[in-house]
Amino acid sequence: MTGRSARVPWRRSLFVRLFALAAVIVLVAVVATTWATVRATSVAVRESQAASLEVDARAYDALVEYAATHRGWAGAAGLVDELSAELRRPVTVTDLTGTVLLDSDGRDAPRAPADARARLDALDVDPVLREPLQPATVPAESVEPRPCDATLRCRAYVVEPTGLVDSRVSVDAADAADAKAAVVGLLRDTNQCLRTAGLRRADAVRPDFAVLVDYRRGHDTVAQCAEHARRDLLSSSVAPPALLYLSADAAPPEVLWDLSRASQERIGLLAGGVLLVTLLLCALLAGSIVRPLRRMATAAQQAGEGDLSVRVPVRRRDEVGEVGAAFNRMAERREADDAARTRLTSDVSHELRTPLANVRGWLEAAQDGLVETDRELLDSLHEETLLLQRLVDDLRDLAVGDAGGLVLDLERTDLADLVERTVQSFGGVAEAAGVTLLATGEPGSVVDADPVRLRQAVANLVANAVRHTPAGGTVTVRSAPGLVEVEDTGEGIPAADLPQVFDRFRRVDPSRSRVTGGSGLGLAIVRQIVEAHGGTVTLASAPGVRTVASIRL
Repeated sequence: MTGRSARVPWRRSLFVRLFALAAVIVLVAVVATTWATVRATSVAVRESQAASLEVDARAYDALVEYAATHRGWAGAAGLVDELSAELRRPVTVTDLTGTVLLDSDGRDAPRAPADARARLDALDVDPVLREPLQPATVPAESVEPRPCDATLRCRAYVVEPTGLVDSRVSVDAADAADAKAAVVGLLRDTNQCLRTAGLRRADAVRPDFAVLVDYRRGHDTVAQCAEHARRDLLSSSVAPPALLYLSADAAPPEVLWDLSRASQERIGLLAGGVLLVTLLLCALLAGSIVRPLRRMATAAQQAGEGDLSVRVPVRRRDEVGEVGAAFNRMAERREADDAARTRLTSDVSHELRTPLANVRGWLEAAQDGLVETDRELLDSLHEETLLLQRLVDDLRDLAVGDAGGLVLDLERTDLADLVERTVQSFGGVAEAAGVTLLATGEPGSVVDADPVRLRQAVANLVANAVRHTPAGGTVTVRSAPGLVEVEDTGEGIPAADLPQVFDRFRRVDPSRSRVTGGSGLGLAIVRQIVEAHGGTVTLASAPGVRTVASIRL
């Protein structure tokens, strides 16, 4: 399984979740936008149609009224001009072939009948443009009811003509006798049409021109016959049919969105295209997030299996890139810790091997009688034992600190007094090495600290300074509020070694350190103690001039 990442099931994949979430959001947005567009378009169309219908109805009603009360269009020029001024648009009336009869702008170019807004026919009005309507009638006294000649024929069916006559149309009759003759002629013409169609004659005509018959079939033919007879009767009383135009000759503007089928298809195609493009972008976005996470998962698994050199490429500056960079830093730190652990094991074994080898060698020599067991041998063995004890104690202190078991007994501690006592304890060592050891301090330098542990840290720095300062040099220990500095005029530390001086078993001069008894753990212990107090320790050095170690609390 090395190098392979555990495959996440699709149903739990972050890619699927991100894509599904984005898809739902986009789908809702597209549907809502489409609905709002169609809704707004339909409202606009209805409002436009209502406004246009109102204008059409006004012109239509006025001209149909004129047609119902006049036998021709010759005198309607004034009415057309008034309507044009009122409606603020050209008004044109043509015959059924498109020949101009009346035009508010004085134009006489023929018009296409298909472009007409309405048909002006007083004998067949448009119920949409002319509401409410009262049908035209003939005088009731002119209608002579016919008695039934049989019981079955007393059941009459009322059949109305197919067209709707304007209520302002009147029968052209001078007196009741003429009106009665007109009704008789209307019934005669209707019956003649019915006879030609093979139907029985009608019984009577009502005042609203409806026909009464005694049979239930063929009513469509009866209605057509009644319409023809009525038109023949009334055509001489009204103006001939004409066409109404209310717009200029220019073609109406092309509308992209309306409620037509083609417009609905365009809206659907646009919504589908937007949805498709957005889903593709969502897929790219989800992939750009998931792919780096998968690479990090693979790298984490490889690191967990022991390959600490694995890294993930970081090409982004967003949160995902920060996660990748954090993983790389973690991997680098873990690799460094592993290398330090390996080095620590090697260093500990090396540090223990030398004094143990010395002790073993001297003991075997004494056992074989090669050396005398005198005071000098015992002192040498004791020195090697002390070195081993110091190394073991230092390792124990570091182990306690690493485990978080370094317990501090905090109390008010005067740094000046602590420095003075530490310097006094190293007086003999410094004098033997030919090094001048000085202590300076500012009064009132009191902090909350563990005096035993803090003195141990300062003592390690002083011991290190005395050890690396040649005879005739000076070591100065200074104290100030929250600060302890140890300065020496020794050999110094190269700049390349400064970042690692607090690492365990780190030596600038290993041979000298081993000869003088250093374990290589003193500075590591100093850092651990100072950090346990919440402080920091730094080291600055100018090789051959001076070195300053600073503890800030």
